[in-house]
Amino acid sequence: MPAQHICKPKHLALAIALAIGCVETSLAQQPESPVAAETEDSKPRKKTRAPKTVAPAIPDNVMEPIEDLFAVEEFIGPLEHSAPFLRSLGKPAVATVNFDDAFYADLEFPEIVMEEHDDQEFDLVDPFDRDMHAYTTAISFLSSPVESVGGVSLQLGEGDDLLVINNGARWSGRLDGGAGINGLQLNGTEGGEIGETRNFSSLRVARGLWTLSHEFAGDADVKSGAALVNYGSIGGVTVDKGAVFGGSGHVANLYVGGSLVASRAHGAPRIQGDLEFAKDAVFSYGVSTDGGSDPVMVEGTATLGGAQVQVHGMPGNYADNTEHLILTADMIEGEFGEVTTNLAYMIPTLSYEEQRVNLNYTRSDVALAVLAKTRNGRSVASSIVEPTARAATVPARTDAADKPATSQTTKPSNTAVAALLTSDKTSAPVALEQLAAGSNANLAKATLSSITPVSASMLSAMQQLNSRYGSAYSSGTSPRQAAGAADSGRVWIQALGHGGKVDRDFDSTLKHATQGLVMGADWRLNEQWHVGLIGGKSQTRLDARQYEGDLDSWHLGAYAVRQDGPISLRLGATYASHDGDSKRRVAFNGFSDRLKGNYDANTQQAFAELAVNIGRHNATLEPFASVGYQRYQRDSYSEKGGDAALNVFGQTRDNLSSTFGLRTAKISRLDNGMTLTPRFSAGWKHTFGEIESDTRQQLVKGGKRFEIAGAALDRNSLSVDAGLDLGLSANHMIGVGLTGEMATDSRTHGVMGQWRMEF
Repeated sequence: MPAQHICKPKHLALAIALAIGCVETSLAQQPESPVAAETEDSKPRKKTRAPKTVAPAIPDNVMEPIEDLFAVEEFIGPLEHSAPFLRSLGKPAVATVNFDDAFYADLEFPEIVMEEHDDQEFDLVDPFDRDMHAYTTAISFLSSPVESVGGVSLQLGEGDDLLVINNGARWSGRLDGGAGINGLQLNGTEGGEIGETRNFSSLRVARGLWTLSHEFAGDADVKSGAALVNYGSIGGVTVDKGAVFGGSGHVANLYVGGSLVASRAHGAPRIQGDLEFAKDAVFSYGVSTDGGSDPVMVEGTATLGGAQVQVHGMPGNYADNTEHLILTADMIEGEFGEVTTNLAYMIPTLSYEEQRVNLNYTRSDVALAVLAKTRNGRSVASSIVEPTARAATVPARTDAADKPATSQTTKPSNTAVAALLTSDKTSAPVALEQLAAGSNANLAKATLSSITPVSASMLSAMQQLNSRYGSAYSSGTSPRQAAGAADSGRVWIQALGHGGKVDRDFDSTLKHATQGLVMGADWRLNEQWHVGLIGGKSQTRLDARQYEGDLDSWHLGAYAVRQDGPISLRLGATYASHDGDSKRRVAFNGFSDRLKGNYDANTQQAFAELAVNIGRHNATLEPFASVGYQRYQRDSYSEKGGDAALNVFGQTRDNLSSTFGLRTAKISRLDNGMTLTPRFSAGWKHTFGEIESDTRQQLVKGGKRFEIAGAALDRNSLSVDAGLDLGLSANHMIGVGLTGEMATDSRTHGVMGQWRMEF
């Protein structure tokens, strides 16, 4: 509550009159002499700020002008209203004012109210700003490497100095501030090692990450965005909000407004005096599978102030119930606030004793599937069987004698599951996705896509049987007459190159690339029918993130063509046997596993197409419609490797489809007797029935069966085919073609080269 001080008007008036009288007497007694004749200060001034920014003892090649980094405010002393100064303005040196009793009687004074303030508000003057911004302080800059002479890299003068370290500064010897009140400001964003110092009373870490391994005799403050790791010793340290302080060195006193770090790598501070946390400060404590970081040791009072505790777990397999000592002090005041962790499925709690703060780490009640980002991740998470026992929860504050015993939880026998349970919130979704092996569910679609060029080769060969009819039309010969010509058989070879990708939502896009060779032969049965056989070999390369595989395939097929004038009926069927190998890598949270699998699969395709040639002369224009059937069957197999290995159960799927499209070609005869035939076709394909691609799996070591989903088959897709055929003679032809298929979840493209010989 504010304290009210009420003064009577007559008493206050008397005080004002006395004060005015004293001022009049003082002004009247001032001698009319220059300001320079004023009495000297009790403490002689060591140095005044001069345009020269380098102390005499500092080499010229070390320092830079002040303007190199930032502008420095000029400090202006108080304006002295002396008598000569007043006369210079044309005003009298002394102005005497007399007040009679009537003046004081007519004055009305309001009540004076003085508010009480917390004394702390008046003690927040930064010692560094107070000393280093004084107008007696000379500022020097170090922005380039300096040599060490006799173990000293830099020696400042006898006055008050501020040395600013910028980017580019390098030194190996001691930095000596000399006499006076001296400060060191670390302004380089590159950071580095501070090294040995002497005669500096204050340190400011303004930018960058700096390490102290020696003794610093003065105090320090760490500003927002900067960090100081102390392995030596230092006086009092103030860590501003947004700044970081850590290291295993000694500190006289420590105030933390930002972050205090205790880690296995850098240790924990040892505080000879008091430790105080601000309410919004953060205490970051690191743990690993073989123990926690060293505790922060305070010889005085530790004021916790409701600061947040962030527990950072290193990768590894933790026991399900562990306890770590994180802070000791001669006296502990208050408690910490919120306790958080980066580990996904572990929960940290704190227990308090008179001089100790303990961290208890146990398995949380968070379900494994909570952090999964996909259906596959949730599926594998739900299949994992965890140990049912739970460690007892430690109460908020207990005495050492009354501390309850904690029951130990049995660790999972599967090390992959154990690593998952101790993964952090970032790696847990990735771990679940890797354990789910979503690429296995895309094998069916990738395999069916890899055999598409074989059917396309067979269909292309059947279409080219009618190329004779195009030339027959141009000469007026009927199709039946042309079919009865002497050249009633042929052989052909097609080289295949085909690739594409199967898309998924969570970083498991499966790419496939196929190379192969298909050979065929056909002959005429009668005026309407041609029949043929094909055989081929192809190899498909499968690639996804942390997955690769090979698919060796053998193909057999048969086809038949019936030609009745402009109407064509084309029939075909193929069978392929596949031998697949897979390699998969699982790596997260310190767990690593390389898995191999081998499986057998087979595919069947069949189609029937009806087309009508409505072209004229040497051009063909052929609308067509077709129906198709595809079947995929894969046997069960088990991966070989570590605890992340899966049993992958067999899969069978089949679908019907329809395609409607249009193809066109034009035969041109060259002067040398050859023919050139550009061709193009486009078709819209629709797939019927169930298009989802699901695969059932189970961890080889523990767990239940779960089902993962791959990319669905394309319900609708657009396919295009463009090519160019060159007739070398009446019996020999070569050609090249480009194919592509576009759909919502997949893209494929291919190139095809062909040679054909008729006889």
